[in-house]
Amino acid sequence: MSELDDYGEEFEDDRPRVFKLITGEEIVTTVTRTDEHYFVVEVPLEIRYKSIKGSLFLSKWMVGADYSKVMTLSGTSVVSVSAAEQLVVDNYYTYREEMVKSLTESDDVVDDEEEEYNEILLEESDDDTPTYH
Repeated sequence: MSELDDYGEEFEDDRPRVFKLITGEEIVTTVTRTDEHYFVVEVPLEIRYKSIKGSLFLSKWMVGADYSKVMTLSGTSVVSVSAAEQLVVDNYYTYREEMVKSLTESDDVVDDEEEEYNEILLEESDDDTPTYH
């Protein structure tokens, strides 16, 4: 019997949970299921703190990931799991709704301007001097 088996019944509903990871990151996500070693999660968002404004905000946890698919979170990476505060839950659902809208919009209609922004261009200038080692 694994430690994650203890969480099985706790995640039967789809309420967002806050995970504290061994890296220090805190993410809010919904858990679709657990198995012996992993949490299967949807739309994991990192909770960040802006010290200047004294506010929290959410951002994509894994920027390059495909958020239309479920992701796995290793149980060995988790320090703690708890229910999310209502303010975090409300913001999570708002962010998630906006993300789903952007994922479901037609990818067929992309004009040239948008296409340029999606490309990563590395321009070389004459001022660049190579570094020799």
